[in-house]
Amino acid sequence: MEQLVAFSRKYGSDPELVVAGGGNTSMKENGVLYVKGSGVALADVTAKDFVALDLDKLMAVTEKAYPEEDAAREAAFLKDILAARLPGEEAKRPSVETLLHALFPYRYVLHLHPDLVNGLTCAAGGEEAAAELFPEAAWVGESKPGYTLAMSLKTKIDTGADTVLLQNHGVFYAADTPEKLADMLQSMLDRLHRAVEERYDPSKDVPPSLEHPFTPDQIVYCGVGPDLPDTENAAIVWKSTENIAHYAASFGGQRPLSGWLASFIMNWEAERYRGMNL
Repeated sequence: MEQLVAFSRKYGSDPELVVAGGGNTSMKENGVLYVKGSGVALADVTAKDFVALDLDKLMAVTEKAYPEEDAAREAAFLKDILAARLPGEEAKRPSVETLLHALFPYRYVLHLHPDLVNGLTCAAGGEEAAAELFPEAAWVGESKPGYTLAMSLKTKIDTGADTVLLQNHGVFYAADTPEKLADMLQSMLDRLHRAVEERYDPSKDVPPSLEHPFTPDQIVYCGVGPDLPDTENAAIVWKSTENIAHYAASFGGQRPLSGWLASFIMNWEAERYRGMNL
């Protein structure tokens, strides 16, 4: 647990890697998943902020059939995730991405939203560039978060992927040691820095829009136009959004979230909970 807390706080304190309340971490041990609680900033996390869940119960979720209607599906999915908490953990709410962490067959999982990475995942040519730059990484296209995203990720993990780029979202790294996670992260950042320097196209470097968000973080903290909220987190996330737009100029220009996905996130109970608690 000490290692988990240490690397969580290390990455969470780096503004180039984590924006506002984004990002989460986890550890597996003796059939238990310890995942960061929702509404807890990674930079400030302590051992008591991690939620202990039964891994077998979490994996059983992947075998269930859920309603097709969004609200009913997510309510049933959340109920099953909460039911996987170990006795004594009932007051804590695990990360909205808990099942994604459970799916990786590695001891540690690190999920981050770096501006540099999201310059790729939020770019029109991001998927093609990712295949070229990171052949070892899997790519998950636009997907509703929660159960739907977890099942999309499962198909990638089943093929052996330990690095997964999520369109308009961020990246997952999975490994058995914190040192391996650090190597994976640094390798990706180094290659992206070189690619940005080599491919930058000033004609594609245009300001971002409040009306057309890039990521869930932008929706949670900045809203969807026309005005930026007067809060510290909104200012931080908007600066991140400007960075993402700049980096995207090296990968074909901006690709915001589709309207249907932005609408889902705006109405998703899990994101409202996260935003209210950070």
